[in-house]
Amino acid sequence: MTAPYASTAPSSASDTRLSMATCLGFGVGTVGVAVMLNAVTAYFPALMTTVLGKSPEIAGYLLMASKLYDVFADILVGTMSDRTRSRWGRRRPFLLFGAVVSAGSFLMIFAPPAMSDTMVTVYMLAALILYSTGYSLFNVPYMAMPSEMTESKYERSRLLSFRTVFVSIGQLIAIAGTAGIISWGGGGARGYMVMGFVMALVIVSAMTASFFGTANAPELEPKPHAPHMDGSQFRLILRNRPFMLLVGAKIFQFLSFASAATTSLLFMLNVLKVGYAGQIKFAIASNITVALSMPLWLWLERRMGKRNAYLIGVACMCAVSLSWLTADASITDAGLVARAIVAGFGSGGMILLSISMLGDTLAYDRDMTGRHREGLLSSVIAVIEKTAFAFGVGLVGVYLGYAHYMPTKNGQLITQPASAITSLYVAFAVLPVILYACNAVFMTLYPLGGRSDVVRRPQV
Repeated sequence: MTAPYASTAPSSASDTRLSMATCLGFGVGTVGVAVMLNAVTAYFPALMTTVLGKSPEIAGYLLMASKLYDVFADILVGTMSDRTRSRWGRRRPFLLFGAVVSAGSFLMIFAPPAMSDTMVTVYMLAALILYSTGYSLFNVPYMAMPSEMTESKYERSRLLSFRTVFVSIGQLIAIAGTAGIISWGGGGARGYMVMGFVMALVIVSAMTASFFGTANAPELEPKPHAPHMDGSQFRLILRNRPFMLLVGAKIFQFLSFASAATTSLLFMLNVLKVGYAGQIKFAIASNITVALSMPLWLWLERRMGKRNAYLIGVACMCAVSLSWLTADASITDAGLVARAIVAGFGSGGMILLSISMLGDTLAYDRDMTGRHREGLLSSVIAVIEKTAFAFGVGLVGVYLGYAHYMPTKNGQLITQPASAITSLYVAFAVLPVILYACNAVFMTLYPLGGRSDVVRRPQV
């Protein structure tokens, strides 16, 4: 794996090549993050509507409420990690605490005790809030770490290519692995319970491995920490133009991801009629493609810059989204896998390059302010991502309810009305393309992503 990911770009004397152990130790943590995000996004609505007999609106509202809570949790965790001083560093203690809370809350969601219909909603809200807390504890400091581990934007992309490979592994586990376990368990409450236990172990193992794996990671010399968020801090963030444009792009990126991810399993079950087996095939093909595409994306970045390479990924996602409009129950395995390969290639580039650009904007902010505010700005990005995702999930849930999507219990599938089938086509194929186009508008204005861009110290 070493050779394909090596950066051939010139580096300054201050650049330090990160060791393989550091890259692997950092990257493995995202397996836990990917399992948490993708499994809950894909299977919580299915759990609520096909096992617990709740409407898609209720599932959407619960996810939205938990994500809006993240606005406070992310900012608090980000600011705390900026100000933390310990023998484990500023960020790493949060990785360990987040691992325990994340695994426990995931188990709560997918292995709920027997209770009344009314209590199910209350219980799930509490479980999702705890889930959001664990996710924030781990992911916000984790997102801040790459910009502090190296000053080289090329080495940062190399580090994050390992992370993206582990994202594909995590997504494969979260979609294909969970589908296999749920199907093996009968597709009902027992299947979801077994899946919850297994994936909770995966989450805590991966996140804890990242805590130990980054023990020897380099860290830039600390500058004055950022004060708590106030008006002056907010104005400085607004003056960071690359960061603000990335925020705008992220809003539409995660709205599109939310629309597609929330409806993917329902689309497989009710439109394509391929069941959990189809979900597994799609996940395997797409995530293998994500991992294998990393050397090509690093090459494209060096050839044309992060921004232009990212736009290629957007074009791929638009193409595969529109292709679903021609798909129905007659789809072949070849048609499913071909779409998965294009989706895996496009999403791999978008994931790698957007998180790498975040690291560049954090370094830009460090030059602009003379302060370490990586945790604070990472929390702002996390809030934007989760809020956009929450609204996307909530609105899709409301839309499906409005279109008369019929919930069931115990994993039962029924023939959905034509209006519900149409709404799945819109949410899975049409709406993402519109949102990707809006994302591309912001990205074309992003100033740090060109082939020969130089980040100069801005004037405050």
